[in-house]
Amino acid sequence: MLRFVRLRFEAEVTDGGTLPRFFGPTLRGALGLNFRKMVCVTHLDDCSQCILRFQCPYTRFFEPFAPADHPFAKRLVQMPRPFSLQVPPPSNSPVTFKVGDAFSFGMTIWHQAENLLPYLIVAVQRTLANGIGKGLKASLVRVVAGSGEDEMEVFRAREGIIVTSLPSVSAGEILASTKEKVSRLIVRFVTPTRIDLSGKLQNPVTFSALVKGANERGRALFWAYERTEPPWDGKVLVENARKVEMTDGEQVWLDLQRFSRRQQERLKVGGVIGWTEFEGEDLSPFLPLLKLMEWVHVGKLGTMGLGQIVVEAS
Repeated sequence: MLRFVRLRFEAEVTDGGTLPRFFGPTLRGALGLNFRKMVCVTHLDDCSQCILRFQCPYTRFFEPFAPADHPFAKRLVQMPRPFSLQVPPPSNSPVTFKVGDAFSFGMTIWHQAENLLPYLIVAVQRTLANGIGKGLKASLVRVVAGSGEDEMEVFRAREGIIVTSLPSVSAGEILASTKEKVSRLIVRFVTPTRIDLSGKLQNPVTFSALVKGANERGRALFWAYERTEPPWDGKVLVENARKVEMTDGEQVWLDLQRFSRRQQERLKVGGVIGWTEFEGEDLSPFLPLLKLMEWVHVGKLGTMGLGQIVVEAS
């Protein structure tokens, strides 16, 4: 079932160092590597050949597989990973940290968060202790779940106790539709947004492209984790999105690269940043789906921090 838990990891820098201007891919790569080393017992290079691939905490989090009896197994070319990563927007240059500086990042998990949290906390501890980027090391201080009034501390290093009763929000609560008519939306592309439709990267991101990308993303999550069709009519939303106009805004394509350990080469991970104002007769039917994207990110590479958006209705 889709229940969303927001986490914030807070650390203190112990060895100064530098991270790329957008460090989501760097953090995700280091975290995945340390997580796998920590829990893997078969030491196979290819997780798809491992007999533990449906039970292993690493594969459940970083490389999930659809079991043979999954009703949507044939439609899921690849199971979507059950988390998105929240990191700061890209800066103009590499980010330097000094000893004593605060270092934090966020993560949203929507499947088996309580079971995976203890592994994740230890993996984060080891990742920060081993170092990321160029020389940066840090010590995890605490982990906070939820936000606002529902925020609660679930781990503090000095006590060493992990709380696994986590505040969460259901998909139904996020998708609860508004009855008020909305004629204008502002969408802020907080981190590079990489929407690929039929092999073509969208630049700029029109409302039609945004809704198509959101529909594909949301539909895959419902197939994978709810084992059902999503509760919205994607065909109708996609068709009606063509009538919505871009009336203002500024979008810029930001070229970024990451190094793939698996492929041993640098890969492009750029996307659109900026903001856009959209106007139409009534945009309220699109709001539930777009609000869901605020939690799961839209487009490609949400596990690396890409595709984080904020939607403002007026």
